[in-house]
Amino acid sequence: MRTLEGELQEITPAPDPAFVADMESRMRRGFPRKRKGRLPSFGARPIAAIAASALLAGLVAVSLTGGDEKVSAPPQAVTREIAPAGGDTANADRVAAPPFAGGGGVAPGAEVRRIERSAQLTLAADPDEFDQIADGIFRITDQRQGFVLQSNLTQDEQEGGSSGSFELRVPATQLQPALNDLSRLATVRARSESGTDVTGSFESIRHRLQNARALRTSLLGRLELATTDIAENAIQRRLEIVGNRIASLRGQLRDVRQGTEFATVLVDLVDQNDGAVTGQTDQAVDDAVGSLEDILNFLIRAVAILLPVGLVAGIGWPVVTRARRRARERALA
Repeated sequence: MRTLEGELQEITPAPDPAFVADMESRMRRGFPRKRKGRLPSFGARPIAAIAASALLAGLVAVSLTGGDEKVSAPPQAVTREIAPAGGDTANADRVAAPPFAGGGGVAPGAEVRRIERSAQLTLAADPDEFDQIADGIFRITDQRQGFVLQSNLTQDEQEGGSSGSFELRVPATQLQPALNDLSRLATVRARSESGTDVTGSFESIRHRLQNARALRTSLLGRLELATTDIAENAIQRRLEIVGNRIASLRGQLRDVRQGTEFATVLVDLVDQNDGAVTGQTDQAVDDAVGSLEDILNFLIRAVAILLPVGLVAGIGWPVVTRARRRARERALA
């Protein structure tokens, strides 16, 4: 009867001779470890230089792209005055005052906007026509229900210093027609218009005036009930102070109302031969200087961006080339 050891020897598979030879060889060498592929070592200094150059390039790019950003103020909305039909501005005083006690806010709840309007017009003509143009300015102002606040006309044929200036007041509703009529008198060199919303100030003054009048009514009632001379004198002094305040507020309210009902027009009259050629030459010079400045700014930005990139490439290229050469030498060895 065969033993168990003999049966196991019969069923045990025979190992591959090549495998046996390889294992015996590795056992004699002490089972050495296989070397894994390593990345080429660049050294500490090249890596630090590359990192510093990349950081410098990033800072320059951020400074150039973010330095020219300008925060622009939002455009101010232009609000036209909504006047009652027929040009009747007296009803504007019956607008209910908003519930605030002072300050010059924007008064968003006001039904009628109070706008102070002004315009400036520069007319160029021959000095011989200045008298005729001045007469036209007076005539147009009168036709538009306005008036001339002040005027100045100077004619110097020898030194060529002829000029004129006029300050006009026209109703706000007649501002555009008046400007159009004035523009037909001579060549328009410049024209500008502006408007300031003073509704908040107007309503604030009205509110304070209402409070002062209410206080005066209360003081008059207390004066009738006063029983001593001391009380009467004290109330009369307060009535005098309140009366002065009412007079001052009424004057302020009148000034604001007149400033919004009438627009200011400044007309400058200049010689058409003065500054024509010089102005064109100055404009051409300014355009040329502006173009050169734009080109110079572009070149400075391009150099500032490309210089760090070139520095990084100059440092990194020899390092990469050396690493590739060493890798090829190892492979051939």
